[in-house]
Amino acid sequence: MSNMVLQCKDSGDFKPHPEGIHPAVCVDVMDLGLVETEFQGQKKMVNKVKLVFESEQKTEDGKNCTVSKNFTASLHPKAKLAEFLGKWRGRPLVPGETIDLAKLLGACCTLVISHQQNMTGKTYASIDAVSKPTKKVAASGTYDPAAARQRFAEWKAKQTGQAQPAPNAAAPRTSPLPSPQSGEGVPAKSNAATPPPADFDPEVGF
Repeated sequence: MSNMVLQCKDSGDFKPHPEGIHPAVCVDVMDLGLVETEFQGQKKMVNKVKLVFESEQKTEDGKNCTVSKNFTASLHPKAKLAEFLGKWRGRPLVPGETIDLAKLLGACCTLVISHQQNMTGKTYASIDAVSKPTKKVAASGTYDPAAARQRFAEWKAKQTGQAQPAPNAAAPRTSPLPSPQSGEGVPAKSNAATPPPADFDPEVGF
């Protein structure tokens, strides 16, 4: 029953992002670690990542609205994350291409958002589509990535019955995707493995 109590608390003070087409900016890339998923009746542990976006819409207390989407941390051609990133920049990913997810921070896009209901009847905002940005959106600075990680750690601890939050909950943001190139994780663009024009879109930001 503790899950239901947590659910009620969540829905009491949270309103989903408004529906429609919204210019947005990526404000967080959160490595969720291994999450149990069920597909066609089979349960398995899958590495997940959460992308958090902020739009110009305001909440009742004047903060910018955020909306997020979880993905399996994979750039396989059929993976949802690969499809999402390809539509975001308007060009599909090609086999062998690597993307440092940390570069998504601060990148702008256009989101199509609808309201859906989960199994408990709670309304949530769903990102139905993404495309290249139509305008630049600057992050407001009100989103707190550390607090988001703490909330996730507490939720995961309750789900698994652990007393302590996950130790990597407050870990710095890094790309959860393993990269074949040893120098790929270096943030400096000058020593990227491929020339910038091949895999970098200045309009989008990655």
